[in-house]
Amino acid sequence: MMVRVVMLLTYFLAAASVPTAAETGDDGGRLVIGQGANSCWAWTRSHGAKAATQGLYTQWVAGFVSGVSWEADDPDILTRMDFDGLTAWMHDYCKANPLAKVSTGAAMLVQELRERAQRK
Repeated sequence: MMVRVVMLLTYFLAAASVPTAAETGDDGGRLVIGQGANSCWAWTRSHGAKAATQGLYTQWVAGFVSGVSWEADDPDILTRMDFDGLTAWMHDYCKANPLAKVSTGAAMLVQELRERAQRK
């Protein structure tokens, strides 16, 4: 019986110590799931090291921006942006704002793309 209690307690503590990939914070109190919940410092480190996670970050941002564009009544914000441009914009943002969340950078990118779409 004691072994079961110890095993259960160990399992519970191990599960509680796993870092979460969902977080609310500087994005208007919205829940962020996935790589967008991480810091821009993590984005920059991942891309600088050519780590396997760099694709996860980039795809998360691409999905976020595409989703906003898909649902918006505004003009299509992606008409003047491609995948490489999106990655470059985020890389510059994250280098300048290492403590910001990736989701904050993605939201800022959406804002800039909306402004570009309105100017055309």
